[in-house]
Amino acid sequence: MLQSIGLIVGVYVMFPFIETLALPDRAYVLPVSFQPLLVAQAVTRIQFAKGSYCGFYSGNFSSGKEFILNLGRGQTFITRNIGRGTQYDISVSGPNGAISGRRISNSQIEYYIPVTGDYYLYIESTVNYSAVEFCAY
Repeated sequence: MLQSIGLIVGVYVMFPFIETLALPDRAYVLPVSFQPLLVAQAVTRIQFAKGSYCGFYSGNFSSGKEFILNLGRGQTFITRNIGRGTQYDISVSGPNGAISGRRISNSQIEYYIPVTGDYYLYIESTVNYSAVEFCAY
């Protein structure tokens, strides 16, 4: 039953002009295949200047922006909203999955890095233009 409901939702989302969809009393396997439309978005690699612990990025975060950076086990990673506007939404995931941060202030979140590897950040803001600072100690 759940698969049928998913198919109905999928068909309606893909073809919203269909107003009614009649299903037979018996379950049938429908040979339907959908390929999601993916919009390529470049991931920005964060690299700190030699001798620096911090870097920043400014730009349009309203549609979301992805970053990647390499962090070491035991480091403290900090994101800080240095632009105008409201605090952004941010998610951070590493080699072992998502990690949670601790809000230090209204504009700053601190993360403890459990293992060495590449960490992916997704940031989205309610304002068109913003700036964020990244620091790793």
